Amino acid sequence: MQQETDGTQAGANRNEDGLVTVQSDQSVDATVDRITTAIENSPLTLVTTVDHAANAASVDQNLPPTTLLIFGNPEVGTPLMQASRSVAIDLPQKILVWEDGEQVKVTYNDPTYLARRHGIEGEDERLQQISSVLDGLARGEN
Repeated sequence: MQQETDGTQAGANRNEDGLVTVQSDQSVDATVDRITTAIENSPLTLVTTVDHAANAASVDQNLPPTTLLIFGNPEVGTPLMQASRSVAIDLPQKILVWEDGEQVKVTYNDPTYLARRHGIEGEDERLQQISSVLDGLARGEN
C-alpha cells in the first residue's frame, strides 16, 4: 500500500478528532487475538484489555463487541512525556476493535494529532515510528 502524506497507509479513515480507523477482514475476537499476539511478540507491553461489551452485559445492557487494548513502550513514550507531560493522559497507546454493523473496525489515536494537541515539537521521527507501528498493528502488518 502507498503511504499518504500524513504518514498513514492509504485507505485509513482519518477524522479531524485525531482518530484513524481501518477495516478488519476478521471477526472482533480474531482481530483482538491477532493484535494481542503482535504486541506480545514485539518490544511493546500489553498493559490491559478492556472488553466493553462484557462490562455492559454485567449490568444487563447490550453493546456490540467493543474491545480496547492498552499497550506501550516506555523507551518510546517517555521522551514524549518529557517534551510535554500532559501527553501522559493519552499514553499508553490504545487500539479499539469494534463491530459496526457487519464491519469490524480498528481505531487508534493519530500520534501527530496527539503531538499537536500537547504542543510536542521536534519528535517527527519518533511520531512517524509510532504511526507506522500503530498502522501495522491495525492492519495486521506487524
